[in-house]
Amino acid sequence: MKFNKFNKKWIILIVIVALVGVGIAKHGKKKVPQVNKEVPNVKVQKIATQNISSEVQYASKLEGVQSVTVSPKSSGKVATVNVNVGDKVTAGQVLFTLDTSELSATLQSQQAALNVSRANVNDSILKYQQSVEKAQITYNDASSNYEKQQKLYDAGAISKQELDKAKLTLDTASLELKNAQDNLNLLQQNSGSTQAVAAVAQSQANLNSTQVQISNATIASPISGVVSAKNVDVGSIASGTSGTVTIIDISSLKAQITVPDKVIGKLQIGQTVPVVVSAAGDETINGVIDTISPDVDSKNNSYIVKVKIDNSNGNLKAGMFAKVSIPDQQKDNATIVPNEALKVENGVKYIYTVESSKIKRVVVQTGIANDKVTEITTDTVKAGTEIVTEGQSLLTDGEKVNIVK
Repeated sequence: MKFNKFNKKWIILIVIVALVGVGIAKHGKKKVPQVNKEVPNVKVQKIATQNISSEVQYASKLEGVQSVTVSPKSSGKVATVNVNVGDKVTAGQVLFTLDTSELSATLQSQQAALNVSRANVNDSILKYQQSVEKAQITYNDASSNYEKQQKLYDAGAISKQELDKAKLTLDTASLELKNAQDNLNLLQQNSGSTQAVAAVAQSQANLNSTQVQISNATIASPISGVVSAKNVDVGSIASGTSGTVTIIDISSLKAQITVPDKVIGKLQIGQTVPVVVSAAGDETINGVIDTISPDVDSKNNSYIVKVKIDNSNGNLKAGMFAKVSIPDQQKDNATIVPNEALKVENGVKYIYTVESSKIKRVVVQTGIANDKVTEITTDTVKAGTEIVTEGQSLLTDGEKVNIVK
């Protein structure tokens, strides 16, 4: 009886343990709820067909369209300096002057000498006028006497010899009158060879020379522009390179580039080309092809092209670096995609197309490209196909996407 009660307890205990075990087992087999993956958002755009062109950028250092270094024609002590580096100047504006005190004193002395020479000429003129008057009186007397002698000869009152003597006297008086008149005329016209006239000419030449030197002591700018260099100071001796001011005209600037022969045929004078100067902002400005070298550089088969850039607003400076874009390739009716749609992995270019909200990775070959779009040369995609342009960073082939605008 005791045995049966003992067995009964154990049987009940075993059943309870078994039931608990079954419950635990069932609980362990319960399914874990799955987390739904979020569908990525993408922006799309249709592949287009349009004309495309590309450009090649050439770097250059901007220069003024004209640069002039001004120096005095003769040496001298600097009296005034009126400009500094960076100043704007206009054509004819005085840059600096030389001391002219000694030249001014010389000029006064030469003016006095000229006055004396002219006075001497006036005295000579008076003298020659008196000679003309005297010769005129002599001629008048000789002419009157000859007329009387002619009448007497006609009346038989005098001999032929006496008449000839009167004629000789008249001819001599006429010649002397002419000579006196010629001398007076030459003197009055300052074209004579007398000592007085020569003295006037020499005095005038000396005076003119000094006036030129005084004029040259004022050094002015021949062009309008900006002072880029100043090598002159008050009190210093300006002579040659030791007294100079450099003016550059930056109302327009020029960029000189070297273009290969395969490109030169696409360029012409007057053609507008885009230019970017980073130091003045990345805004594209227009330049105009000003000159194209007619001669090729045989070393690298290239040509020198100069591009003129308007700088009337003064934003650009000489010495800034510019990038000039020159047309390179062009194609009409090309299949193109936005550059942001094109991806590269391990040297392989591809895009993601979208159909029924699912993406497909498509490997492509490219042709002409510029800063906005790229030509697709393979026939794996067609115009009108939707492609991912934004949100394709972590996409996988065949993945479902949500298209947003």
